[in-house]
Amino acid sequence: MMTKIQKIWMWIFIAMFAVPEILFLSIPLSLANILGYNFSAPVAIIFGDQFLSNNAIFFIFALAELVGAGGLLILFVRTKKIAVSIFLAIILIWLLFIFYIAGVYSTMSPVI
Repeated sequence: MMTKIQKIWMWIFIAMFAVPEILFLSIPLSLANILGYNFSAPVAIIFGDQFLSNNAIFFIFALAELVGAGGLLILFVRTKKIAVSIFLAIILIWLLFIFYIAGVYSTMSPVI
């Protein structure tokens, strides 16, 4: 059973994870790109594709998403909910992989 404070923190961490995920769809889009499909995030449709690649706000949202997923993982490990903890650990590892790859490709200079 979770205490009231744990439930409040759970909803804060859910919001930290869900809002960037709804805006950028980082997990579904990365899986679609690996499978060969090409989709755009809702933010890219509104602001254009350059918003995701050239804007520092994306990395702030990415950091908030990582903190939210990590906070949920810690919270559910402490409350001994193993199935949810394993699922969140997989999501957190996938997010770290996505953001590592995005960081590597953003620092590469184009070959002329």
